[in-house]
Amino acid sequence: MNVICVDDEKPALDNFRLTVKDLKGIESLRLFQEAQEALEYAGKHSVDVAFLDMEMQEMHGLELAKNLKKIAPNVCIIFMTAYAQYALQAFEVDAIGYVLKPYTRDEVAKELDKAARFRPLPVKRVRIQTIPGFAVFVDGERMLWGRTKVEELFALFVDRGSEGLTTGEAIACLWPGRMADENTQSLYRMTYKRMVDVLKGKQLDDLIVVDGRKKYLMTDKVECDLYRMLAGDKAAIRNYSGEYMREYSWGELRNAQLCERKLSLNS
Repeated sequence: MNVICVDDEKPALDNFRLTVKDLKGIESLRLFQEAQEALEYAGKHSVDVAFLDMEMQEMHGLELAKNLKKIAPNVCIIFMTAYAQYALQAFEVDAIGYVLKPYTRDEVAKELDKAARFRPLPVKRVRIQTIPGFAVFVDGERMLWGRTKVEELFALFVDRGSEGLTTGEAIACLWPGRMADENTQSLYRMTYKRMVDVLKGKQLDDLIVVDGRKKYLMTDKVECDLYRMLAGDKAAIRNYSGEYMREYSWGELRNAQLCERKLSLNS
């Protein structure tokens, strides 16, 4: 986490630096004697946690906290002070913690652990829906693939996930009954290139990776109802309606697997 500490007394800052030295979870630490410098820094850099003194001459810690929240709404505020009477006011500005001076290393570590739990999960740009039908949303807008086979190929990559997909497997699903001859393989290569071009247009060309004969979707880069169900998410399984990628006949095997999961949950 990126941490700042603001205290108008240099010895207090030096003590904080020594206290948190080598503490797990701190990726960067910046110390400020002046509140305004801290605000300017927060306006240009990511700040996850702010340890703030209360009684400062330039700006009171409560006011500094309010201004920080305007710049970085998700910052975790933790106050450090010798005055216990400020505790109630601290929580009025959505502070997550409050430590009294002189504090210990364990007390600071406990507040950092709390801040780590409060940090919002990173929002993934890509959301994929497979129940009951297939749709891909990027930054909240539905992805337009241009051609049905291009969209179906991406859907197939979603279905296979970390198992990966070979050219032969893709051809068997997209063009059942056709021989995997040079003409069909050329058709697949053209469809794959068009899919990659669509992804590149959204700066998502890193979603598909190649490893030997197989290509894979980077499942950790997307939010997908299928993956939540396969991971055992009970809420996602309950939302399963009995239909999965209903547009594609090759989805029936996965659909049967999901049916079994829901039956097991209800039994």
